[in-house]
Amino acid sequence: MSTKKEWREGARTHFNQLGEIQTAQMKGEPCPPLQKTVPEGATLIDLPEVKETLLKNSKVLDCINNRRSRRKYNNEPLSLEELSFLLNSTQRVHRLFQRGEDYAVALRVVPSAGARHPFETYVIANRIKGLKQGIYRYLGIEHKLLYEERIDYSSDTITEAANGQEFVGNAPLTLVWAAIPYRTEWRYDIESTKLILLDAGHVCQNLYIATEALGLGTCGIAAYDQKKIDRALQLDGEDEFVVYLAPVGRI
Repeated sequence: MSTKKEWREGARTHFNQLGEIQTAQMKGEPCPPLQKTVPEGATLIDLPEVKETLLKNSKVLDCINNRRSRRKYNNEPLSLEELSFLLNSTQRVHRLFQRGEDYAVALRVVPSAGARHPFETYVIANRIKGLKQGIYRYLGIEHKLLYEERIDYSSDTITEAANGQEFVGNAPLTLVWAAIPYRTEWRYDIESTKLILLDAGHVCQNLYIATEALGLGTCGIAAYDQKKIDRALQLDGEDEFVVYLAPVGRI
C-alpha cells in the first residue's frame, strides 16, 4: 500500500528532473496515435452541426456564476443536437498539423499539456433522441460517433460501477473520459500523472459551462469502482482506463 507521502508526490511537479530523463520522444520513438483506430466495418454516426440557437444562456459570466454540480434530472431525453454541442465543447479537434514525420499534433477546444490530449471520450447513451441506446466512442477528429457493438450496455451496470449512484446510471447521457497514458508519457515521462489529471479537470469544466449554456445539469464523478467501470467499457485498465465521468440531464 502506498504511503500518504507517495500519494502526495503525484501532485508535485517533476519538470526539473525531466532534463535527466530520456523520454520516448527524445529517443526518437514515434508519437502515439492521436485517436484510437476505427475498426473496419464499424458503425459511424454523423453528429449534427453545432448551432448557437440551442443556447438557453449565451452570457459567459452567467454560465460561470450559475455553475453547480446537479444530481437530479427529469426523465426527458436529450437531443442529438445537444449531444453534438457538448462533445464539440469538450473534446472536438479543431486543427491538425505535423511537427515532423512521426509527430502529429491536434488542437482541441480544451488545453492539454504539450497538446498531448490523452483521453478517449465514451458516450453512454441512455435516452438520446435518434440514437440507439448503448455505448459509443467519440471521434473528435471527424466529429462522429462510433457505436461500440461489442459492449453490452445496461444502466444497472453503470450504476454499480459508479458505487451505487443511481443518478449516474439513470441519466439520459453520461460522458466518460478514459486516459491512454502513453500519449502524455511519450513526452513527459514521470510528470505525466499530474498532467493527465489536470487535463481531465479542463475537459469537465468545459462540460459544466456548456451544460449551463444549454439549460442542462451535470456532475463530475470521481467516486467509482475502477475495475467495474473499466470492465463495463471493455478497457484493459492498464494502457487505457477511466479517470473521470459525468452524467448529463434536464433539470
